[in-house]
Amino acid sequence: MSDPFQIDDNDVVIESDNSVNNSTSNTHNLMQDVEFSTDTAVSGNMTTQPASSPKKSYSGGPFSLNYYRRYFDISTSDFFKSCYRSLNPISKPDGYEFQEVGDLYGPVWVTATLIFLLFFCNSFAELLSSLGHSKDDKDAVIDVNYFKIIISSINLLYGYTFLVPTVLWAVLRFYFKVVDLAPLTRLISIYAYANIMWIPAAVLSVFRGLLSSHHFLDGCLKWGCIILGCVLSGCSILVKLNQYFHIVFSNESPEQQKKHILLLLLLLLIPHLGFALAVKVAFFGTL
Repeated sequence: MSDPFQIDDNDVVIESDNSVNNSTSNTHNLMQDVEFSTDTAVSGNMTTQPASSPKKSYSGGPFSLNYYRRYFDISTSDFFKSCYRSLNPISKPDGYEFQEVGDLYGPVWVTATLIFLLFFCNSFAELLSSLGHSKDDKDAVIDVNYFKIIISSINLLYGYTFLVPTVLWAVLRFYFKVVDLAPLTRLISIYAYANIMWIPAAVLSVFRGLLSSHHFLDGCLKWGCIILGCVLSGCSILVKLNQYFHIVFSNESPEQQKKHILLLLLLLLIPHLGFALAVKVAFFGTL
């Protein structure tokens, strides 16, 4: 029996020095025609990221835990960088960032932190409010279903953070037939990191416990906190999505582009206002 790993002399091609020299010369000439640049290049309608170190690859399919590591493999510096950039509601990301896969570490923990802060600040405000009432009124003041508040806040915040970007992605993908479509996780990250803007509103809501005997001032503070969080987080979301819509609709005429962008921004503004009112009801009682 012949050895399957034996190399036949006919399979080996030995090139002469002249052919090798010619090949090397042709390669050298081709390389001279290529101009390398570290600046940001443009691919289609989206800018591409400058050349960097190769990204990690993860084996396994969607039913493997290793497949989802890419969405949580984020360094501490990158996480705090994203949080810091979200503190400016009118900041615009670079165009190539819409092509990158967004992390899910931030959406999970930023939203969880916001839920904890809203729950803690609301509970602490109720405690301060009970201290300013007589003993007969304390039972009525602190009679709050905290379990219902925490469950409703989890459903509300995680539902809004993940559901609205998913619907937006589906509309762009199947209705508008967008070619340069950003990954779904990138849209989720935009919504999730914008939740940081609700933290000042949550902290300010603590002071309403000192105004329990002043119903007008208490109501003004409640609505002030809701409006503050709604405006700041809304600006953070809509400014970034407005930039993204200008990229994906850049091939259309100016009139058609403006029409599609305005329509999408108005449709996204409606659930955001509804989300703000739902936060008001969940943590501060009825409208």
